[in-house]
Amino acid sequence: MSPPRPTLLLSVDFEDWHQLIRRRVGASNWQQPGPALARETEAVLDLFDRLNARATFFVLGMAARSHPQLVKRIVNRGHEIGCHGDAHLPVHTQTPREFGADLRAARATIEELTGTMPVGYRAPAFSITRAADWAYDVLAQEGFAYDSSQHDSPAIRDRAVPTGRAPHRLQTGLWEFPIAVWRARSARIPVGGASYWQLLPTRLLLRGLDNAGPLAGLYLHPYELDPQPLRAMLPAEATAAQQAHAKLRETQRNGARRRARGALEAIAQRFALIPYGEAHARFGDGA
Repeated sequence: MSPPRPTLLLSVDFEDWHQLIRRRVGASNWQQPGPALARETEAVLDLFDRLNARATFFVLGMAARSHPQLVKRIVNRGHEIGCHGDAHLPVHTQTPREFGADLRAARATIEELTGTMPVGYRAPAFSITRAADWAYDVLAQEGFAYDSSQHDSPAIRDRAVPTGRAPHRLQTGLWEFPIAVWRARSARIPVGGASYWQLLPTRLLLRGLDNAGPLAGLYLHPYELDPQPLRAMLPAEATAAQQAHAKLRETQRNGARRRARGALEAIAQRFALIPYGEAHARFGDGA
């Protein structure tokens, strides 16, 4: 009998890439739902089924309102729903009151669509910085049980560095589930996100995950498993600067898209992949 495989936590930040890239470049049609999220979601769900993996989908409120049928489909396929906020605004740019309102708006949408209130949260772009550590108090006050916003990546400025690699309890009572980072000597190498997988050979990626600590977190976005190339599809009146900015983002994201599927398949051969809520349940009331 073969020994049990080590376990990683699998998640998807469920958002509409077209809405976010259009807003980022200042396009007038940014609120219009994009054309790709349905096919991306189906590709994600089919791949997870094939890998016998279940995940937590941290759902963005505005994406859920634009694509309500997709959120219901995720639930029907047996995955957990978490909260990714409502408007995808960095937490550190908000006041505590604004952050609380953003959380409530997202949870209201999710509860209306799924009939359940999410208990897990991830900040957009891991934006609970050291200057915004008040956010954990707000999350606890709003009834969340766990968070997965701490990512010790050198690419994140003023990041809230986890106290350890393993899941741990914060002073607020929340459980924190850090994103996988390989601490190799004095270096910190992010290995938990699909945007980083394109930079590492599979052998090194798996080695990094082996050394990332127990129940380390993985995250993807639907666009990273899109079977078709990403195109921002800006309106006709978009400026040359907006078009150039969008093209740069397309190039960056398509690089990750080409690598993500194969990397996740290799990860799933070595690790068991479970949702965050299942890991949180193992800790009970703080064991």
